[in-house]
Amino acid sequence: IGLLLGLVSGYMGGIVDEIIMRFADFLLVLPTLPLLIILMVVTRATTWNLILIISFLGWMTFSRQVRSMVLSLKERSFVEAAKACGASSSYIILRHITPNVFALVYITLAQSVPGAIIMEASISWLGLYDPSIVSWGRMLYEFSNSGVISKGISEYWFWVIPPGIAIMLLAIAFILMGYALDEILNPRLRERR
Repeated sequence: IGLLLGLVSGYMGGIVDEIIMRFADFLLVLPTLPLLIILMVVTRATTWNLILIISFLGWMTFSRQVRSMVLSLKERSFVEAAKACGASSSYIILRHITPNVFALVYITLAQSVPGAIIMEASISWLGLYDPSIVSWGRMLYEFSNSGVISKGISEYWFWVIPPGIAIMLLAIAFILMGYALDEILNPRLRERR
């Protein structure tokens, strides 16, 4: 969603840019977690609904980053040459601008996945999980509602520590993957070696 809207907004400019960016600004000011809780209660608590809602609430900053990169790219000489040859806007976006934006896409996706993982764990920990799927957040929810917590965590540490460590390690893995992709795809970082 963010890639498509950022490409269109940055390249087209004018009223199209204003409409898309004001809609993104509107969604950015909404509190994400309370809105996510409300939407999960209203819709059925399934994994696919959660994925769709997190995707819908997470595209705005990415579209702004793509838009700013497209604004820079559309002023370059290869885009001007394509316009001079009579290429259509869709052709220029697909063939010339999109390949130059993909480095940003890979890095941003790798670094935004930890937020989605923590969001899913938070929603599951609040009890809004898919009953047919076990997740780390659901494990924490089941432990906190089992009544065992009154006995102390020292006896039942294996219910809390492993899911917490797993969430942390998975988030760190995606963050490190984003940094590695940034180092691989960013030519300025390669020149330092």
